[in-house]
Amino acid sequence: HAVICAPLHTDHLPIGARGLSCQAYQGAAFWDQEIFNMPMFLHCRPETARNILMYRYRNLDGARRKAEKLGYRGAFYPWISADTGDEICPSYFFRDVLSGRKIRNHFNDWQIHISPDITYAVKNYVETTGDDQFLTDCGAEMVFEIARFLYSRAHMNLVHGHAEIIRVLGPDEYHENVDNNAYTNVMSREACLYAWEVYCWMGESMPRKLEELEKKISLQEDEPHQWRMLAETVKMPKRDETSSVIEQFDGYFDLEDITPGELKKRLIDPQEYWGWPAGIAVETQVIKQADVMQLCMLMPEFAGRNVTAANWEYYAPRTQHGSSLSPSVYAVTGARCGFVSESYELFLTSCSIDLHNTNTAVSGGTFIGGIHTAACAAAWQTAVIGFAGLSVLGQGYRFEPKLPESWTSMKFSLRRGGSRLRVHIAREGCVFTVDQDSSAPVFVETENGHALVCPGKQTTLN
Repeated sequence: HAVICAPLHTDHLPIGARGLSCQAYQGAAFWDQEIFNMPMFLHCRPETARNILMYRYRNLDGARRKAEKLGYRGAFYPWISADTGDEICPSYFFRDVLSGRKIRNHFNDWQIHISPDITYAVKNYVETTGDDQFLTDCGAEMVFEIARFLYSRAHMNLVHGHAEIIRVLGPDEYHENVDNNAYTNVMSREACLYAWEVYCWMGESMPRKLEELEKKISLQEDEPHQWRMLAETVKMPKRDETSSVIEQFDGYFDLEDITPGELKKRLIDPQEYWGWPAGIAVETQVIKQADVMQLCMLMPEFAGRNVTAANWEYYAPRTQHGSSLSPSVYAVTGARCGFVSESYELFLTSCSIDLHNTNTAVSGGTFIGGIHTAACAAAWQTAVIGFAGLSVLGQGYRFEPKLPESWTSMKFSLRRGGSRLRVHIAREGCVFTVDQDSSAPVFVETENGHALVCPGKQTTLN
């Protein structure tokens, strides 16, 4: 399903959140595309990962129009992207099933993390593939415009002397209109920092290219310094000193602490929408889907393994998994922390969402059914990034396997540049083979050692 729904043949089409399986979401792209679908292609079919990013580049003008319409600068990418790159997410997505009145949602103007998510995808692609030409020809322009947007969207708190990103909606879509969502702020910091790094790199390595880009987008001399300033001053998430739990947004810890199961008993009608402005979850710590754990999944170095484990144990009981995106996030992060049996159950849940039709097809009077393309690709992430423990090194790969109890081994392949690495992970060790026709050796590392595997050769690390 993940391959069927991807633009293997062209760079002007998106991966629809429901593919072509139904009319829901109209075949348009969400953040699902870069964060959930793209990693599998990045490591298996990098040319398709490039197509995914080229789709965003071709639609950059639509993101600029959205930012300008809302009073900002730069590029604010749409939550639901049309062919032109314009926003097509309706302001009224749900309906109050009790009164029949429309519910005003702010997915289209407060869920700003879509833009730094795209910067994250550009950075991940360039660092994994080494495709510097894409960065200079296309990626830098996107990255600069996204940093422009984030700077214009942030607010300076003059009392505390730090920048804040207020009135937002993070990955947890039940809590709208919150301030300093942890995921949004950290991703925005990293996006601005990367924009500054790219600017400096281009200035040193290809000044003529940078000069052309500066003229094209009318980049002022002080703007890159503004991006760096925002990266250095934006408010970072509050972390409980005793428990190491990261607060999802300002004031989250003050909300009522209750489990999704208990909260569900308060429903008057089973089809009620749980989220903002008046849903039963709004004044509670119950969240729709992974939020802080989404941050831990994408940026494991930000939290570290012990902090990730503490947050997993805190947020897992408070997560409803009302989105098909959520189980895989907890599966990947749980596997990293050694919660392998729990992660395996979540892996099965993610894999069987469409097979068993377990996710709600109607929420708040809105049909949102069909095949969940992100969950299809996220199953790959859970297996390879979670259970095989894949991480990308500058010169190759590292593996920290944590196989589920019922698995004896797993096999998969990875592509990097002109080389294909075949991986066989078993309980007694890992076997790595590089195809004979590969263009270069591949470096591999486990806790038991490391090796440079040459084309046509096989290496075992016990």
